[in-house]
Amino acid sequence: MKTLFAKALILTAFVTLLSGCKEEALTATVRSGDTVIVSLSADDLGEDAGSANTAILRRHQIGAQITDSTGEQYDVQLRQVFKIYADPTSKVRQENPNALWLAAIDLVDPLSSAAPALASGTASLTLTAPDYFASDKTVSLEVVPGLGSPKELSDLNLDPDTIEPAPQALASVTGNLADHKLAAVEHRFVIPHTSNVDATIGQPQQAAVIKKIPGLEHIDFNTQQTTADSGSTEVRVYLTAIEGLAQEQLQELDIALISELPQANAQTDYWQKHYQGSKYYDINGNQISLTTEISAIR
Repeated sequence: MKTLFAKALILTAFVTLLSGCKEEALTATVRSGDTVIVSLSADDLGEDAGSANTAILRRHQIGAQITDSTGEQYDVQLRQVFKIYADPTSKVRQENPNALWLAAIDLVDPLSSAAPALASGTASLTLTAPDYFASDKTVSLEVVPGLGSPKELSDLNLDPDTIEPAPQALASVTGNLADHKLAAVEHRFVIPHTSNVDATIGQPQQAAVIKKIPGLEHIDFNTQQTTADSGSTEVRVYLTAIEGLAQEQLQELDIALISELPQANAQTDYWQKHYQGSKYYDINGNQISLTTEISAIR
């Protein structure tokens, strides 16, 4: 049953991604105690949250409440929030590179894990996140008699530590290109840490993991890391667009700055403090003046 549920989740999620629909429950008929999967479209995000690709949603900042057919309201547990992308070779990805955000919500009390006494009939599930959503998000559910239990997603390794976004800062190129087309960018960071092995769990921890945010344009992306005797790490990031990018395409160069070290993630301004500068070149090889904005770790 767990495997069938997991397969159904992925299938319905990708159908939702293909259709580009607004928020809706992918499991619309439920019992008290069941798990509900809710999709969130890019339109759900407020202006300050960023795009669906660059925004970072965290479950502890999203409230979930269900109102049953009699008007009784219950807080419920938002277990996970994560995003998925279509296959990079698919037609829909070529037309729309945006991620689809999904929220897994267990219809149980967040503190006691007890299933609420939901009345049968039409219920409303409301998600509240003032820092992310322009307005509260409400989806309709049909509650049927019976007692369910939260579904385990472990068959697909969908536990929070592996599927939810890592702590990360966003680096974005900004400024006015004027008549230029941007062909290459080099970012440089010098961080005061190196990769190591966590002695408590025996797992390697990378000091710097740089990821390109998926987009429409083909961008060559490379990184280079050098460890100094002092124990610092120099990180260089190279982004190249052979045909050049216009002003409205600058977001294609967005990158995520990630460290697996707890001591780095404890400092929200870690990447801002250790940013050393960038260089920008147009399609003729001329150096041009732009700016790179580094966000706090989110």
